[in-house]
Amino acid sequence: MSSPSSARRSFLKLLVATPLFATIATRSFAATVATGVGKAMGNSYEKLGIRPLINARGTYTYVGGALELPVVRRAVEEASHQFVDMFELHHAAGKRLAEISGAEFGMVTAGAAAAMSTAVAACIAGTDPNKIWQLPDTTGMKNEVVMLGGRNPFDSALRLAGGKLVLAPTQADLAAAITPQTALVYTTWRDERVIEALKVTKAARVPLLVDASSAVPPFENFTKFAKWG
Repeated sequence: MSSPSSARRSFLKLLVATPLFATIATRSFAATVATGVGKAMGNSYEKLGIRPLINARGTYTYVGGALELPVVRRAVEEASHQFVDMFELHHAAGKRLAEISGAEFGMVTAGAAAAMSTAVAACIAGTDPNKIWQLPDTTGMKNEVVMLGGRNPFDSALRLAGGKLVLAPTQADLAAAITPQTALVYTTWRDERVIEALKVTKAARVPLLVDASSAVPPFENFTKFAKWG
């Protein structure tokens, strides 16, 4: 029988907190985009009564994330002509994400919030099918999520899978916040403080989830966190 920690690690190989976003486009829409991205998109939004904005915020999903490069739009258009086994596609995409990120494996999610919920579910339930089906009821499971650095507007995604929030506002609060009920530690920190936090979480044998959904560009950040461990 595998230990909870090994089961959690096995399940986590199928998951990643580095969320990537996909857009499903129809053939007619792709053809419109090909004739003039800015004009076509502006007209499409204006038909819905939405005013396009100048994004001076960055790659945040609440302003649309990132505009797709032409090579991405072509790939979407090509893929829209065929059906595939989605389990095979997810597995192949996960392998490719691992290759370019340096992580053990990858998983495409519906967005950053979905990645957060999925990661929490993985850390709480592991690969135990009974626990997986029991979620979001986490009775009898390790279900505490330590929020290193405090709360943020998106932490409802952590509670969606049954996580119970425990606050650790500073690095000095982290060790005391970790208990036998801790499923994982979550943070939006992206600098060297993560390295210090890793020392604590590794010693406690608790996973650390780094929310870096808007950290790319620069592209170096896509591999940085995996290198840190």
